Amino acid sequence: MHHLGHIYLAEAPPAFQFGAFIADGIRNPHLAQLPELVQLGVRFHRWVDWQTDRHPAFLAARRLLRSTAGRYAGLIVDLWLDAALGQAWEKYAPEPLETFVARFHKETLEPYWGWLPRSWHTFAEALKREHLLLSFGSYDGMLEHIARFIRRRQLPLDFSQIQQALIAHKQALEELLQRFWQEAQGWRHTADSFVRIA
Repeated sequence: MHHLGHIYLAEAPPAFQFGAFIADGIRNPHLAQLPELVQLGVRFHRWVDWQTDRHPAFLAARRLLRSTAGRYAGLIVDLWLDAALGQAWEKYAPEPLETFVARFHKETLEPYWGWLPRSWHTFAEALKREHLLLSFGSYDGMLEHIARFIRRRQLPLDFSQIQQALIAHKQALEELLQRFWQEAQGWRHTADSFVRIA
């Protein structure tokens, strides 16, 4: 899953959630330099990735896109998971998505800004300026992000074909990814509860 899903699952406290947010930008040699709760959030993110990659609904969704996206099918499903979460947000969260995102910026991102990986500063600034987390939580916004992602990473993918495949399989993907999110509710953890299962 992408950024929205990871910060949603990393319930609290802010340092733990921040670690879950920046995990993809942290390499193991630098992990020990982070505050303890941030480190724990990074480990939680990696644990969630491990669980996601083996979840039957994720694997089934990946198979649907394999003929179009090839070895990048899992990456597209990862990104699409955020949009599926955003579309059903009211079912899973007690506060509106806009409130959740505003609280993330104020209580998590801003206080821990100094611990951001250097390469993430431009992205983090755009995250707030362009309301990207809200965008990631919508199908249209995620389609735009996927198009930018393919161009920026210079992936050997045809965005128009990816878009057509996502539209063609929309109902099946929706059913699979909502099943995933229903089951992933059990993964939501505070730092203390994650320590007990890690």
